Amino acid sequence: MSATPILVSGMHRSGTSLAGSFLAACGVDMGERLIPADEKNPRGYFEDADIVAFHGRAFDAACPRATGHRDWGWTEDGEVDAATLVPWAEEAAQLLRDRADRARGAFGFKDPRATMALELWDRVAEDARWVFTYRYPWEVADSMQRIGADVFAENPSYGYRIWAAYNRRVVTFVEAHRERCLLLSTNALAGALGGLPELFAERLGLDAPDVGLAELFDSGLLTTGAEDDARAALTGVAYPECTELLARLDDLADVSSSGRWSAPTDWSPTEWSAMGEPDVSIVVPTYRDGVFLIEALASVEQARPANTELVVVNDGSPDPETRRIVGALAGRGYSVIERENGGLSAARNTGIEASRGRYVLPLDADNRLRRGFVEAAVARLDADPSIGVVYGDRELFGAARGRVDVPDFDFARQLGGNQIDACAVFRRELWDDLGGYDTAMFGLEDWEFWIHAADRGWSFSHLREVAFDYRVRPGSLLAVCLEPSKRRLLFAHLLEKHVELLHRHVPSPIRAASFLLGLVGLRSRRLRRWEARSFWRPFWWLMGPGGVFDARGRTDHG
Repeated sequence: MSATPILVSGMHRSGTSLAGSFLAACGVDMGERLIPADEKNPRGYFEDADIVAFHGRAFDAACPRATGHRDWGWTEDGEVDAATLVPWAEEAAQLLRDRADRARGAFGFKDPRATMALELWDRVAEDARWVFTYRYPWEVADSMQRIGADVFAENPSYGYRIWAAYNRRVVTFVEAHRERCLLLSTNALAGALGGLPELFAERLGLDAPDVGLAELFDSGLLTTGAEDDARAALTGVAYPECTELLARLDDLADVSSSGRWSAPTDWSPTEWSAMGEPDVSIVVPTYRDGVFLIEALASVEQARPANTELVVVNDGSPDPETRRIVGALAGRGYSVIERENGGLSAARNTGIEASRGRYVLPLDADNRLRRGFVEAAVARLDADPSIGVVYGDRELFGAARGRVDVPDFDFARQLGGNQIDACAVFRRELWDDLGGYDTAMFGLEDWEFWIHAADRGWSFSHLREVAFDYRVRPGSLLAVCLEPSKRRLLFAHLLEKHVELLHRHVPSPIRAASFLLGLVGLRSRRLRRWEARSFWRPFWWLMGPGGVFDARGRTDHG
């Protein structure tokens, strides 16, 4: 080869594309056939299509055909083994020779998959220079949810497990070949852009051109948490290998994130109110979503509303990952209630019954609480005893994005379909008055809860601010209960339980028969039930939750 190749790798969603763009700006030929930009990476991937295809073929042959993500060289049964890639050495060497022959000056390629084939590439290019990027594991796991791939939506723990597999290899390789490696923390890059060209010159043998790398760096493309992001400590509780690896990466890095995140050593949850009556009880049920629970609890930790208690309810989850995480959280001091599986309504009821707050805030384990909402809701409830429920707007994240501005409460509109998520602050007396959440509602239970509350005379107040972040994902409880067979059962139960209420809101032409009977003093519950069903069933199938014209049902944020 006519020049020393410069190879860029690291875990997916960790800034390898950014590093590739920096090198390209500094004159490195990153390839002629690059993977085109898309909405997930609008600045471009700087990823050589031939190298990607090569890794795909090699990994498909080398990986066990089991659950996992073979395209990334990782499955539940194991990772790509170096010995299985030996037969691919000549093809890899030919790819580099072809690139060298076409390149004018410095050349290289970028592909995160190369991390799982480091021994192979080191075998065919012993003098290669390497640029590795790394990023906080909790941010990578979140990013993998946002790309919308089914494999990650269905297996959220893969984000942490694959991060660990990739970065174990990075650490081992950098420790063995320190003189040929440049290791960069994406989380610390913003403050190091001015010195990168000199680093490229010193470690990669490039001329240090006068290139404005800051113009290529768009922090908005990398979703990050707050400076006091509690996900670091909670990740250390749930996935200690990840934070241990992160610390080792920081120790080795040329641009390090050391000091920017909090290690979980001797960490314990926020000191919740232990004496007296808390203002608010935040109740978080979990079933199969223990991985998401990390973010939910981190959001509560960061909000830190004063005089608040937190109760986690494990609803008999059969998922080993959820049980492991919940156990680790309990071991660190979280209040965790274990119960046999009974559904979300029963789990919420269990948590609320065990709590002590004057007010209650249910938070789903896959959502995130926003700062300031609890304090604002408590202030409004304290100021006006006539208000029973305070709710806010929501911000979508995950498979969809955007703010949802929830309307002010309107009873008739609420009957047509749920407007208010469960994440609202309400008085404990309201829950007592209703007898808790209806355990016969195995979905849409918050819809029935609010209808029941309004029918009992409780009033609602809308705060025009984002109260929480709502995770949009396939396979959620909402998505399941919006299946036609499930909706039919839920609608039937709602109609039977609230038939008189729903009948009062049937348009008068449809309830003419029962009205006429009422004029002569006769009342027929069977007739009123028939009139209510004849209107509400077709209406809900067209306009209600998951209905033909209900966009919320199609995007799973109803």
